[in-house]
Amino acid sequence: MTQIQTLAERLIAARQRKQPLAADDFAALQALTRSEAYAVQAAVWQAQKGSVRPQAWKIGGSSDQPSPVRAAMPEIIRTGASTPQTRFRCFGIETEIAVRFGKALSPRATPYAYDEVLAAIDTAHVAIEIVDTALADHATAGPIACLGDSMLHGSFVLGDVFTDWRTLDWRTLSAHSFIDEQLVAERTGGHPHIDPFTLLPWWASSGALDWGGVQAGDIVTTGTWNGMHFAAAPRSFDARFTDANGHVLGSASVIFSL
Repeated sequence: MTQIQTLAERLIAARQRKQPLAADDFAALQALTRSEAYAVQAAVWQAQKGSVRPQAWKIGGSSDQPSPVRAAMPEIIRTGASTPQTRFRCFGIETEIAVRFGKALSPRATPYAYDEVLAAIDTAHVAIEIVDTALADHATAGPIACLGDSMLHGSFVLGDVFTDWRTLDWRTLSAHSFIDEQLVAERTGGHPHIDPFTLLPWWASSGALDWGGVQAGDIVTTGTWNGMHFAAAPRSFDARFTDANGHVLGSASVIFSL
């Protein structure tokens, strides 16, 4: 068994046992190259899903990363549905905007332009990423370890469709995150790139190449607007976006069943 396969199995087992990754495995994960971290992601996916192509991904990028990053998301929970609390080792909420592509964007030599990518999008949605991790301390683990652990992904909730999303002024949108109906974060214009779709041309031109490019129906969530917020054993997560006048533009929710 290769180191990549071993680390993938240890990550899966750590989450299943609801225990952090062992210290020596954690050190090995931190020491990987970026391509090796992606290989760990792929091995985790193959162990859980076989040859099935992902239909949803998360993307992101920050100042401590040399280029954007991505991870496949294995499931889509519809807003308002419930999921067992016992599935997760830890619970974090990120309030996000996700897109569903209506047209395929096949691999090509010339990178896709921003306007080409937006023209291929069908709908934009309020979304919740449920954060979960096998890392004992993700905040100090470093970007490679987090990348290998599928960018701390736990699950994904697809919420309401934004009406007239192409005309929205991202700087005036406010994102609200709730845990057990209590507001834990609120921020206006809080996406790190202001425009949440900034990284989508990278995704279409490079990030999606391992799966043959973008296909119609693919969903991509584009990063948190107001940070990552954790709870010990929550009963519900809710996300909401409002405009400059306080009008609700859409929401998403998930219930954690006991």
